[in-house]
Order: sequence, then C-alpha cells, then structure tokens
Amino acid sequence: MNAWRPLAAAAAVLCLSVTPSAAAPQFVSISVVDLPRAQDQWGFAPATRRIQPGTWVTWSNAGQDAHTITAVDGSFDSGDLYPSEGFSWFFAEPGTFAYDCALHPWMTGTIVVGSGVSPTPTPGADSTATTDPSDTPDTTDQESRSAG
Repeated sequence: MNAWRPLAAAAAVLCLSVTPSAAAPQFVSISVVDLPRAQDQWGFAPATRRIQPGTWVTWSNAGQDAHTITAVDGSFDSGDLYPSEGFSWFFAEPGTFAYDCALHPWMTGTIVVGSGVSPTPTPGADSTATTDPSDTPDTTDQESRSAG
C-alpha cells in the first residue's frame, strides 16, 4: 500500500500542473458611514476605491439609517439597505463608476477599476449590435444582497 503513495502524489502534482489557472476574484469592502457623525459628514469609507478588474466590492451598512448604493450611470442599485445589510457588485471591466446614496445625495463615492478608462469598442467588431440595448441581457456583472 505504501508503494502507491509516491504514484498518487505524482498524479496530484501532474493534475495541478495541467489545470488551467484562472485568476481568483478579489474582494474589497466599503463601509457606509452615518451616525454619530453630523449628517453632512455621512458618506462611504473609503470614498474612492481603486480595484482591479475581476473584483467584488461589498458595501456594508454599519450605520443607523437606511441607505442605497446607486450608480450614477444606472449600472447598479442596491435598493434600500437597512442597518446590518450589505450589497455586493462584481466589476469585470475597467472604468470609473460614480455612485451615491439615493436617500442622501451628498453621500458620494467612486470605484476606479483598472486604469479607470472603459475599453473603447472597435468599430464593426460587434456583429450583434442592436438599436435597443434591452434586447441583449448583460451577463458580465452580477449582484447580490444579503442581510447580516
């Protein structure tokens, strides 16, 4: 039986060496900040976060009021997050994403993904273009909401 151990170990190393390696997603957190601060000092900590493409960002409402995480461009919206709730969004592509709290618009933040510049589409490269963007579902970004 001991004679099989070196063979099993070699097989495991071989399997690991031929398995394609995919970059593991990264995870970062942002806190929603409100009381006991004065209302004009409520916000997100950090207010600006630089990440790499392929990163999950989770906002956690550690405050005492409801808040939202709402992208200015409409690409994501948490809906109302009550104290102890969180919202996560996966950022797959480079770009700069401004967001705010729809309930408290002075609360603003920015996610800078990669270089912060969205990729420029190559003319004629997308043969599936339509005049109505709602015809094509967007499967690159995913969202989740959880109570904690």
